[in-house]
Amino acid sequence: MNELLQSLQEKAGLTSQQAQDAVNHVMDYIKSKVPASFHEHLDAAALGNTIKAKSEELLAQAQSGGSSFLKTVEDKLSGFLHSKEA
Repeated sequence: MNELLQSLQEKAGLTSQQAQDAVNHVMDYIKSKVPASFHEHLDAAALGNTIKAKSEELLAQAQSGGSSFLKTVEDKLSGFLHSKEA
């Protein structure tokens, strides 16, 4: 869904809020044309892209921040071990 929102903003010149409103309107329109049993599938499909994008973002943050965390732990352990030797 993020790709659709971004595309609407770039190609149609919509603001973020206008793009979100447009997507919501289209989803509501589609839901009005299909049986209610399909509504949760439409929501899941729309949400799926959002979850995927967010999980990729969180993974990238963890990977980039993970190394600095490990470096901090290594430095602290190294300092602790060297202080015990003295």
